[in-house]
Amino acid sequence: MHLTKVYLLLHVPSAFAIAMSAIFTVPASETFAATITLNTNELSIDAEYGDAIEAQELTGKYANCTLLYEGGVARGDLQKFHALYSYDGEGFSNNLPEGATLCLNSPGGDLYESLVIVDFLRDIFADLQTYVADDDLCASACSNLFLSGAHTFEGESYETFAMRAIAPTALLGVHAPRIVLPNDGETYDADEVAAVYDEAIRDSSLLFAFAQKVDDENTPYLTPYLYARSIETPPHDMYYVDTVGDAIFANIPVTGISYDVELSPDLIDTICDNVFLLDDGAFSWAFAPTWKPHPLASISEMYFEFAQILELEAHENQAEDGPFYTSSLNIEQNNGAIYGYRRGYRTGGPYGAEDCLVRLPSSEQIGAETSFGSARIAWDARDSHAIEVRIGTQHPRSEYAEPEAPHVKSPHDYWNVLSADDENQLHTYPALMLFALGRPLSDLPRIVEMKTETEEVAAIDDTEADILTCGDLWYMRNRIFHENGYCFGSERGISTFGNAECFTKSPTLSEADTAFMNAIKLAEKDLDC
Repeated sequence: MHLTKVYLLLHVPSAFAIAMSAIFTVPASETFAATITLNTNELSIDAEYGDAIEAQELTGKYANCTLLYEGGVARGDLQKFHALYSYDGEGFSNNLPEGATLCLNSPGGDLYESLVIVDFLRDIFADLQTYVADDDLCASACSNLFLSGAHTFEGESYETFAMRAIAPTALLGVHAPRIVLPNDGETYDADEVAAVYDEAIRDSSLLFAFAQKVDDENTPYLTPYLYARSIETPPHDMYYVDTVGDAIFANIPVTGISYDVELSPDLIDTICDNVFLLDDGAFSWAFAPTWKPHPLASISEMYFEFAQILELEAHENQAEDGPFYTSSLNIEQNNGAIYGYRRGYRTGGPYGAEDCLVRLPSSEQIGAETSFGSARIAWDARDSHAIEVRIGTQHPRSEYAEPEAPHVKSPHDYWNVLSADDENQLHTYPALMLFALGRPLSDLPRIVEMKTETEEVAAIDDTEADILTCGDLWYMRNRIFHENGYCFGSERGISTFGNAECFTKSPTLSEADTAFMNAIKLAEKDLDC
């Protein structure tokens, strides 16, 4: 039998199969074996690690990494993780600090090895978060290591939460597995082909099993959306998580960004489009149609279908002899919050159209630039739910219809009417939904980095104060309170940080936090915040 193409990852013990099973995003000759480096800023090297783990002071973009994994994923990497956790086949120990972070910079490699590493980390409840830094690559098999990142709380039982993040210019890529044949065009016997097929089925089942795994909040590590991208992308190509929509559908936090936006009608339009793209438009009626080509369509496919639907909503495109639906956009400031709506999203339910209403916690005026905080770490991104949405419905309009109720003219009044309806559901969304789903992650506003050590932060100098906004300073100041157990009373504080783990209205601050707080207050005074 002549073997020409097999689009599955393979792993068999023969020399032939080992050569075939090496799966890389670049040719094997251009890759190098992975190294795991322990950051000596956080820990000293343990002699028991032997040659499996290197020790080095990590600086720059890796300064906050506990471990750095660089190079191709290859056979033997599992043993490196065994050494890291002193695993002897039965027991293990974890000497890494709480919330340890594994930073990844790898072009990919052996899929099977990546998945057995994932299983090992899961089996020992490894408290190991993952991160891909700016301009670094984590592709193919490396993406499995990244997606397995988790934070584990140890108490009466273990509770594990998916905890991974990418920087805006990081490259996280997936594609279908491929075989690198040792000699293209060579003929192989039936036993070798059968062995290859058996191992391909096994490894495919391992990948599928990984796609079914969820954390203790029922969050999938590999979402159906990202699994679909990996299966449909040819082995010679790569699908990168590089847009806002990709990050949201793949449930991957983006850190190092600020949620800075202009309070304008366009912002309401963006949020509402995102809501209907994300949730398929079927809020009020389960049998409302979808405008997606299929439930797991990519962002580019969704936008094409969605744009056509929006065209039909415009007044000039509605049939003269058919039902008429109000399609309008409005925004207003009221009672210390921004209210807005985008009306007239067409559905197939009995009312025919739905209205999207938005409330944002901001006391700024319409037209102002404002910040809804920032995401420095994965916790920030996963806990930032600054957007509240309610969905209203429209009766079809005609020359014989009753006039619309007066409250629909005001987003604030419309919101209050919906809020009084016990059956109207409140939807909340992360702050990343402030940006269009098709927007490149590399184009998002970036955080202005600041030093936070006590001895280095006696004050925020004039240069930094000129760069920072009042929104940045508000977030920094209140994050200190949040980290010290403060229970917020304001809508903005609750929306940004939440009160789930709060325990006091009078937190006790450390000397370092007090010094930083004083510096922030001085900067706020200079900016007239």
